[in-house]
Amino acid sequence: MINALSIDIEDWFQVSDFEEQVRFADWDQYESRIVRNTRRLLTLLAAHNVRATFFILTWNAERLPELVREINEAGHEIATHGYAHRLIYTQTPQEFRQDIARSLTTLEGITGKKVLGYRAPSFSITKASLWALDILLELGLQYDSSIFPVRDHLYGIPHSERFPFIVRQNESCALIEFPLSTVRVGRWNLPLGGGAYLRLLPYGFFRWGIQRLNDGGHPAILYLHPWEIDPGQPRLAIRGKRGYSSHYLSLEKTEQKLTHLLQDFSFAPVREVLSLP
Repeated sequence: MINALSIDIEDWFQVSDFEEQVRFADWDQYESRIVRNTRRLLTLLAAHNVRATFFILTWNAERLPELVREINEAGHEIATHGYAHRLIYTQTPQEFRQDIARSLTTLEGITGKKVLGYRAPSFSITKASLWALDILLELGLQYDSSIFPVRDHLYGIPHSERFPFIVRQNESCALIEFPLSTVRVGRWNLPLGGGAYLRLLPYGFFRWGIQRLNDGGHPAILYLHPWEIDPGQPRLAIRGKRGYSSHYLSLEKTEQKLTHLLQDFSFAPVREVLSLP
């Protein structure tokens, strides 16, 4: 079974938990560590002969087009994480459309390739922002990976389908949703998507959960960020949107766990797992 591996290309200070302390207008004032951390991931993936999907925050792409080219030339898929990392349910439909259109124009201009996929900042396609799916279809995207079938203060549609399905379609095209992975235990969907869950939960849980999905005939999809392999990143005093933040927890464990995943399972870009052209 081939699983999907995805990397959300955002810097350490661009995460949603930092919004109250770090204004978008001030992003240029913070130390950027995204090039070194992304290259570290590229080296690790190359050592295991694995290609992934890179959901790129396009504010970074405008300033670092050479990094986007480097990712593309290494054989990875380029997808969009939007432009400004704003939660969708805090935007109007027009603001969201402009954000995604700008992102697509930039990324396709850098690589010369059509972008097929999108992931929302902090998985912010929820019941309050399902209208965003219609805009993604309108703009020509072929898949989305933003719905997390869990219950969380910031995101989640707990009773959403757990495996890839057509979420929107019109006369000429369809939009596939590839939900972040969960494993079903009793009445509960337990998060298996990666990110903070990968940092904080035992590796054995991930190995068991992914194997369980694969044994059932389903690919898993995992994600992480370049800053999650960087224990030396600057520290800010943050409250987080839940009243706490897991941002700095167990950063020293991510790379080792990712290495185990690359050794234990097979991975490919999202577009290949979904058999898109």
